[in-house]
Amino acid sequence: MTGALRPLLAPGDRPDTLTQRVYEAIRLAIVSQELPPGSRLTEAGLARQLNVSKTPVREALLQLRDVGLIEPDPPRGGRVVRASWQAIRDAYEVREGLESVAARAVAGRAPQAARREIGRLAKESLRAARAGDIEAFGRLNEAFHLALARATGNPRLVELIERSLVLLSALRESGATGQADAVACALSHVKVAEAITRGDAEGAGAAMTGHVGLVAELVLAAYEERGEGRGSDEADRVRPAGRVRRRRSGAVKRPRARTPAASTT
Repeated sequence: MTGALRPLLAPGDRPDTLTQRVYEAIRLAIVSQELPPGSRLTEAGLARQLNVSKTPVREALLQLRDVGLIEPDPPRGGRVVRASWQAIRDAYEVREGLESVAARAVAGRAPQAARREIGRLAKESLRAARAGDIEAFGRLNEAFHLALARATGNPRLVELIERSLVLLSALRESGATGQADAVACALSHVKVAEAITRGDAEGAGAAMTGHVGLVAELVLAAYEERGEGRGSDEADRVRPAGRVRRRRSGAVKRPRARTPAASTT
């Protein structure tokens, strides 16, 4: 197994808390690529490194498989998911469906306070992007998408969107986002927010479809530009429709209570 994890066990930890801490530690290690794609993970190895029993590790691995971050590799183990053109495309198609539904729901039923917060985050993300503050843009981008998901009032939809964002954070290009791409992404945030403010459910859904499609195109183009190709004949035949082409422009830390966001998600 590649990588080394720090012990997590603390006196008085409840089983459910410990499982979540194990999940967070492994998840963050995968997203940061401290556990590189293709790394084999075993219950015994992870339990030994984290100084926990196999039970919370087994439960955490099952959750990570549900998210899509780990692929089964019997017996009692798995491998960190490897990025591919088709895997990225498929993940963005799922996310597009989920977030378009969320945007329509928020436009139709969210309270005014939630709508104002979504609008504020969209404008702040655009301000940060135009200023070239990509780090701030990344934080605001994450906050925008999570605020929109939570404004649906649908816990199951929130969970699915969060899982989708986590998977894409592991699959996408790890390099920094260029300012032009960040501005384009932020402008599409504003379009979504404006439709939500108007109460235009169909407009909000369409704007979110366009937003996720734009980001998918940027990420897929970057993947191709790195010379990794699409990886399958089927992927060669199918690509997002009507999208804008891209402009050229270890040790694992203790888990933090946050969902990582893409620089442009």
